[in-house]
Amino acid sequence: MLDFYFKDVVGWIKSDKRKSTWTTVYKHWEENGFQEYLFCVLFPEKLIDEFVEQPTWSLNITNLRPDYAHYSEKDPKYYRWGIESKYEPLVYQQFYNNIFPTKFEIVEEFLQFFNLYFDNKNNSYISVDITSEQNEVVKIVKYKDNIEIKVKTHFLRQFLFAKKVVLGFQMDYFRESDRTLTEQNLSEKMLFDEFTQLYNFNICFKDYTFLDRCNSDSRLLGKSILFGYESQNIQTDYDRLNSGKCEDFIVDVNNDNGDYIYEKCSKSEFEETKYGYYTSIFFKREVLLKYYNSPNIFTIEDGSLYMKGSWRLYIDNNNYEFVSAYLGDLRILPHSEQLYWKSFNIEPQLEVDQRRFSIDFLSSYYHPEIEDLKFKNKYIRLNKLWLKKFGFNLFSEFDENDIHCFKTIRLPLKNEATELDVLILNLCKVLIDYLNIKSFNRSLDSEQKELRSIEKLEIFLEIYSFNNFEKTIAFYKTLQKLRSTGSAHRKNSDYKKFLVSLGFENLDEKGIFKALLTDAIDVLENLATQLE
Repeated sequence: MLDFYFKDVVGWIKSDKRKSTWTTVYKHWEENGFQEYLFCVLFPEKLIDEFVEQPTWSLNITNLRPDYAHYSEKDPKYYRWGIESKYEPLVYQQFYNNIFPTKFEIVEEFLQFFNLYFDNKNNSYISVDITSEQNEVVKIVKYKDNIEIKVKTHFLRQFLFAKKVVLGFQMDYFRESDRTLTEQNLSEKMLFDEFTQLYNFNICFKDYTFLDRCNSDSRLLGKSILFGYESQNIQTDYDRLNSGKCEDFIVDVNNDNGDYIYEKCSKSEFEETKYGYYTSIFFKREVLLKYYNSPNIFTIEDGSLYMKGSWRLYIDNNNYEFVSAYLGDLRILPHSEQLYWKSFNIEPQLEVDQRRFSIDFLSSYYHPEIEDLKFKNKYIRLNKLWLKKFGFNLFSEFDENDIHCFKTIRLPLKNEATELDVLILNLCKVLIDYLNIKSFNRSLDSEQKELRSIEKLEIFLEIYSFNNFEKTIAFYKTLQKLRSTGSAHRKNSDYKKFLVSLGFENLDEKGIFKALLTDAIDVLENLATQLE
C-alpha cells in the first residue's frame, strides 16, 4: 500500500533530479485507491520564484492549442497555445469530445530537435544521429485509460539548455485509506507544507466516513524544478564526424621484449611513416558477431561491413581465424565502435595476401574463398540464371522479416550448439522454405501438387533433365532431417546417429556447418553450371 503521507513523493521532490536516467514529464494514472496527475511546463529561469511561490498549478494541459484568446474590451489575439502565458507545455493534449480517443503528444520542437522516430511496436521515440546510432529518448506507458510519458534526462537537459528554459513539475496526487482520519490521529484542519527556492508542496487530508467510499484520503500539491546543462559542446554534424577520438591499435610486436606496438588510426593516406594508413590490423572473427546479430542495421559482405545510412568499413573477412582492416580505414568508425573493435584486436598474423593486394591495389576481382561468402554468391548467381532460363526465381524473394536469415548465414564464430542450431534453421529456411513452389506447380499435375516441397523440386529437376539431380535431393533431405531431428526439436539418439551417418561425429560445431555449406555450394554450383 502506498504511503498515506507521501514520503516517497516528498523524497523525490527534494532530490537532485539531474541524476535520474529517466524523467516523467506527464502522468495521468488512477488505480487501486490512488490518483497521480503530473504536468510539466517550460519557462525562463527568471520565473522560478513566481512558479514555486504557490503549489497550485501555473498552467493546465486542457485545451492548449493554437487559437485566439478572447478578453473583454479587447480584440481577439492569436497565441501559440491559445492563451497569454509565459509558460509553455512539453506535452500537449488533443481532445475530440470523446468521439475519438484523446491524444497526448510531445511538442514537435523537441521531436525535431533530436530527429526522433516513433516506434509503434514499443510505443517510444528513437533518436537517429548522423552516424545512425540509435537511442530511446521517450517512452510512453499506457494501461487502460492511464498514461505516463518519460524522457531520458540527458536529452531533456540538452533541450532545456538550447531553449534557455527550465522544466517545472506540477503534481496533484491523491491516496485513499480504509482508516478514518481520527484513527490516524489526523484532521481536515491539518496541513503539512514546505517551501524552498526550488520546490514547494503541501499535504492535506479529507474525511469521507459519511460517503460510500474510502474512509479518508490525503492530497499532495507540489512543484519542483529541473535545470538544463550549464554548458554544452555544441558541434555541427560535420564536427561530430571529424573531431572524434581515434583509438590506437596493434601494428607490430617488439622483437626484443615482446611488447605490442600501437599506432592511432588517425593516419593520412599520404603520410609516410613506418606504420602508415595501409598497415593491416587484425581482429578475432568474433568481432563480427555484434553485426550479424543486428542484420536490419548492419550488412556484412565480401570485403566490407556496412551500417545502414552511415559508415562502411572495408575489411578482409575471407579468413577462418581472423578479420583484418587497414589502420587508416578504422577512423571511419564512431569512437564507440573503435573501442568495440579494439577489444578484439590481436597481434599481426601475416602479410597482406595476394587476393587482398590485388583487390585493393590492382582493381582486380577475386571470388571469395571462405564458405559463407561463397554460398551467398552462388545462391544469388543461381537465382539469376534460373530466372533467365525458366522465367521465375528458384528461390522466392525474402519477406522483410526473413531477410536476416540469409544475411546472417556464416561460419560459426563460436563452437556452441545454440549458434549451430540457429544457422541450420536459417540455412533450411533460405534453401527449403523459400523454394518457389507456386511456380513449380505450373509444371505439375494435380496429384503432384499435393506433394512436399522437396518432392516437387525433385520432379521439376527430372522433368527438365538436370544431371545428378539425385545428389541435390539427397542434400535437401539431409538438411531437412538435421532440422527435424535436432535444430527444430529436442535432440535425442536419432540426431547423434544421423551425425555419425554423415561422418560428422568427430567434427565440432564449426566443422559441421562448414561441411554443410560446402555441400550446399556444390549443389548450387552444379545447378548453375547446367543453366549457363
